Amino acid sequence: MKSLEPFLALLAAIPDPRRAEGKLYRLPHVLLFSIFAIVSGANSYRGIQTYFKAHLRALNKAFKIKWRRAPAHTAIRYILQGLDAANVEKAFREHAAFLNFAPDGAEACVIAFDGKTPEGQLRQFQRRQGQTSAQRVRGRYGAGSCSHRNR
Repeated sequence: MKSLEPFLALLAAIPDPRRAEGKLYRLPHVLLFSIFAIVSGANSYRGIQTYFKAHLRALNKAFKIKWRRAPAHTAIRYILQGLDAANVEKAFREHAAFLNFAPDGAEACVIAFDGKTPEGQLRQFQRRQGQTSAQRVRGRYGAGSCSHRNR
């Protein structure tokens, strides 16, 4: 998948702690697919494995890989727990820096949603019939606001 190639390259820069014999599944793909699983609601290693199993064909096709089966939940745990947190953090910080800078002349707009809801605000939000507000950020420092009404 072309749009994720820069991120996969950053994930590939993370040192893989496994021995050469134990690298049936490439680290960048395991990390990326684990992120997909967690964003999709997986909250355990078994949940991540279930996501891998359910989407194996689509992942193989989209990323041009040839996994015959999903890794076991114990293999996923071994891979993820063996990583050095500093190296993973470095890769994510580099990715965030990459996302922060748009090419010259491009009109980039980043919209950041805050997930915290003060007490009572959820009911007020629901009464507004789906109206949400967001913080709209232009460039690096300028900020303004925009709203969107769900229809």
